Amino acid sequence: MTHKGGPYELSVRRRTNEAGEQVNYLAADSLQSYVTGLYRAAGLGRGYSSHSGRRTFASRLLAQGHSLDTVQLLLGHSHFDHISPYLG
Repeated sequence: MTHKGGPYELSVRRRTNEAGEQVNYLAADSLQSYVTGLYRAAGLGRGYSSHSGRRTFASRLLAQGHSLDTVQLLLGHSHFDHISPYLG
């Protein structure tokens, strides 16, 4: 929920998947900006973002022995190729 108590708005984004197909997805840009602001307020500079937190989360799940299916589910991605950027 936003600071006003409403849901974060979702924007339609487009990416190219590993098969070269254009895929639409939803992104919560205002939520992403909020999380990035939290990193900045904590004194963390460039290189820290909402996605760095997601990468850490995914990496820790795998290190604890969770399956790729579990990581995919918890990150909220419908296709496996969408989680590969978080596993590098």
